[in-house]
Amino acid sequence: MSHFSNATVTIKDARVKVIIGTLPHERETPQELVLNISFDYDASLAATTDALGHAVDYAAIHAAIVKKVAGTKFFLLERLAAFILDLIMEEPRIVTATVSISKAGVLADARAVALVMTAQRSGARVMTTTRCC
Repeated sequence: MSHFSNATVTIKDARVKVIIGTLPHERETPQELVLNISFDYDASLAATTDALGHAVDYAAIHAAIVKKVAGTKFFLLERLAAFILDLIMEEPRIVTATVSISKAGVLADARAVALVMTAQRSGARVMTTTRCC
C-alpha cells in the first residue's frame, strides 16, 4: 500500500473586484484582480479514508476569501495578500500557503503586475515572505 503525505491544492484564476491602489480613481472604482492560491496540508488521512471530513475544504476557503476580500479597501497588494494568507492559515492543517495577485492596467506596456506572497506555519507562528513577479 502506498503512503501519502502532503498535498498541494491550487485555486487558479479566481476573480474578485476590490478597491485597491493609491491613486484617486483607484479609491473610487473597484478593480478586478486575479488570484492564484495554493496551499499544502497533510492529506494522508484523506487519501486513505476517502472521507471529505479528513480533507481541507477548498470550496469553503475560496468562498471565505471572495466574501471577505470584497469588503476591503487596501492601498497595497502586499496588505491584501497578507489579509488573504491570514484567512487561509486560519485552517490549522495548512502548513504553507501562497497567493499571487495580478492587477491589470498598471503599466502601459505590461498586461499586469503581480505580487506573490507565501506564509508558512512554524510551530504556532505563521511567517510570511513576499516577492514580485
